[in-house]
Amino acid sequence: MNFSVHLDDETVDRLNQAAARVGLTRNRVITLAVQDWLAHNEEKDWPAALKRHFGNPAPELAEDTLDFQAWREALPEAAQVRW
Repeated sequence: MNFSVHLDDETVDRLNQAAARVGLTRNRVITLAVQDWLAHNEEKDWPAALKRHFGNPAPELAEDTLDFQAWREALPEAAQVRW
């Protein structure tokens, strides 16, 4: 799929230089950058505790009722700023 991305002149110059330095096209560098961003920011799967919690039709009866805030704060990326 093709679509347009508008970049300022300074960014285009930097992109051109970096792409030439590593022997890639600008489009390939942009594709790799988007794939990398998605790999770091896309949710892979629900946490196991959450899947167990919602797999139980009566979670309030479970001994280990899930504390949502606890699992959220335990995620390694919780402290990171996302783009």
